Amino acid sequence: MNKRKNLDRQKRKRQNLILAFMLAVIALALLGRFLIGRDKELNPEELTPATNSSPVLSSTTHAPTISMFPVHVAGAVKNPGVYYFREGVIVSEAIAKAGGPTKDASIEALNMASLLNPHAKLYVPTIEEVEAGEIVFSFDSAGVNSNDAASGKINLNLATEADLLTVPGIGPSTASAILRYREENGRFTQLEDLMLVSGIKDKKFSSLEPYFYLP
Repeated sequence: MNKRKNLDRQKRKRQNLILAFMLAVIALALLGRFLIGRDKELNPEELTPATNSSPVLSSTTHAPTISMFPVHVAGAVKNPGVYYFREGVIVSEAIAKAGGPTKDASIEALNMASLLNPHAKLYVPTIEEVEAGEIVFSFDSAGVNSNDAASGKINLNLATEADLLTVPGIGPSTASAILRYREENGRFTQLEDLMLVSGIKDKKFSSLEPYFYLP
């Protein structure tokens, strides 16, 4: 009887040892799996690409810069001065930014739809200046309306050097002579006054006359 009890006790003890061993193995397996997973999440080699990619992302997300250029808006405007504009701005917008034209401004002398030229001077003349022929428009005066779009002719009193050089028979010296005459004597009152310009006689005037008009 005692022998049988001893055998049963040993058997239970052996079963308990086996069960304890199995539980220990399972616990170790779960602990190892947890530690491996944690190491994988905190592995610096896997975190490095994300860290290194940050500067690349920031370098590609800069807001685009808008190119601006200065223009000197002067003459018959309320707030003359140097203003900065983006590409594609026209004369009317520049005048508006300078406070708009004054009451005595002659905006009809300008092409209000003309694009602004970078680093140019936009001069808005007064009515009195235009009527007196005191304004000699230069290429630097953005938006001058020197051409008659309907006829293709050039306004002799508003023509720039660039306009004059488009006329057959007019070279740099003749263009300079016309501008100099207009500056010294005021506006032309009739086309025939061209013959008063040095270097322009009857024959040359006849060839030039079809290209000009006076309002």
